[in-house]
Amino acid sequence: MTARQLVLLHGFLRTGASMAFLGARLKPLGYSAIHLPTFGYHLRTIEAHGAELRRRLSALEGEYDVVTFSFGGVLLRAALADATEGPRRVVMLAPPSEGALLAEQIRSHLPVHQLGWDPLAPLLPGAPARFPMPMAEVGILAGGTGRDTGFNRWLPGDNDGKVRVSEAMQPGAAFKVIPQRHFQMPFSDLALQETRAFLETGAFLDAPAHSTKPSPPAQEPRE
Repeated sequence: MTARQLVLLHGFLRTGASMAFLGARLKPLGYSAIHLPTFGYHLRTIEAHGAELRRRLSALEGEYDVVTFSFGGVLLRAALADATEGPRRVVMLAPPSEGALLAEQIRSHLPVHQLGWDPLAPLLPGAPARFPMPMAEVGILAGGTGRDTGFNRWLPGDNDGKVRVSEAMQPGAAFKVIPQRHFQMPFSDLALQETRAFLETGAFLDAPAHSTKPSPPAQEPRE
């Protein structure tokens, strides 16, 4: 991987340092640099953070891959919402791709949004839909038990304790469920093996290699 770089995006209420362990374990794939930016998701809007990330990504020279954890996947989508180019490959660990019911539950019990501060707004069910998936080969790893009930019995359906399996899915992306809880994902050996496989081949383990890069949006016909 000549001069290829790797960007890791952390989850909500975390910092770039929380992704350092995973970054160090992925460095042997041949990346020339590992980037661990920090974003105070609760301090600014997702659009503001997205604009900052887009500037950082635009400054990278050569190809790059991205690994995201949880809210980091929504941030990447916000950053590249209008981009015609993007990373080579992306692995999203436990992303709330469709928003998260848990965020809505917490928001209803802690209604700080009524005071004008709404840090969970980008995570509410349906909220991420306004940001398209990045122009890249995308693989999504969700955590779950593989049964009708997940790690959090208060959430309907299989889940990793915070994000339901159905909330992590996105059309056009490779998808796999592994038996891990949400907080374990950046530190899990199983998640590491799957992430390495996708970054190297464009497919998770025991899955055929294929491109998941979406097509550019259709252009409006000129009159």
